[in-house]
This record gives sequence, structure tokens and C-alpha cells, in this order.
Amino acid sequence: MKSMEIVCVAGLLALAGCGTPSAPSNSRGFGMLASRQAGAGAAERAAAPENQPSNPNATFKGCWFKQGKSHYQAVDLSVGTPGTYAFNAYLYHGTTCNPNDMADQIGNGEKLGFGGYGYTFWFDRFANQKNMSARWYVGSDSSACVNYETAPSC
Repeated sequence: MKSMEIVCVAGLLALAGCGTPSAPSNSRGFGMLASRQAGAGAAERAAAPENQPSNPNATFKGCWFKQGKSHYQAVDLSVGTPGTYAFNAYLYHGTTCNPNDMADQIGNGEKLGFGGYGYTFWFDRFANQKNMSARWYVGSDSSACVNYETAPSC
């Protein structure tokens, strides 16, 4: 395995242990895919732990991830500055990201290595439910409120 692939797998394994304390016991929580992006070796330029960048320059695109016959609230994201950053996401009932309507959380601030890949993360507890919204966080960057009634496919 290439070093970036190991970071992605390690990050996925670390996230697998995360969950929301208030979530039902049957919750799996999330899914993740990483795919190589075209570019000039961003994975190879990933910062070493002693030289971490402060801003990931993340871009977020809220979308629906399809797996089998189900669709899940998701985000396609990438970082402009490779490095290790905290990851977090909140899913809400309703379309306005109202903190009083929180449905689920993934990431919980777990630090993940982001490099020359595009990433798709998704919640898997509320399949096919459109009346939902989410905010996604990587390091110091956050998405706008994603309204899943109007989000496109990933």
C-alpha cells in the first residue's frame, strides 16, 4: 500500500469507533470512500506531523450517495492543503441545520489524514429521508448548511 492509502485506511478505522452517545445501539453511523484526484502528487506533499498546516482549504459539495437501492445524505469533499485535520459532521431533522433538531453525528473531531484524494462521507441511519440537513467540518473549515431536499447525486 502507498503511504496515503494507509493514512486513509487508518482514518477510516479510527472513525469506525466513533458515534453519537445518544444514537440508538443499531446505528452504524457513516460510510466513507476515497478516490485519487488528478493533480501534481498532492498525496506525496502531505504535511508531516511536525509541520501541520493550519487551514485545510476544504471544499464541500452536499450530495446523495447511492448504495444498492438506498440513498444517503453525503458530502464530496477535498482539501487544498494536505494534512491531518479534525473531522466532524452533524445531521439534522428538517432543512435548516437547527441544532435543536440534531439526528446524528459522525467524526467527533477525530483527526484524519487528508491528501491527494477526493472523499465522500455519508450518514447511513436515515436512508432516503429528504427532510434532513447537515453541516460538515474539516479542521477550521465548515460547509454551508446542506439541504437534502435539493441536494444533487454525488
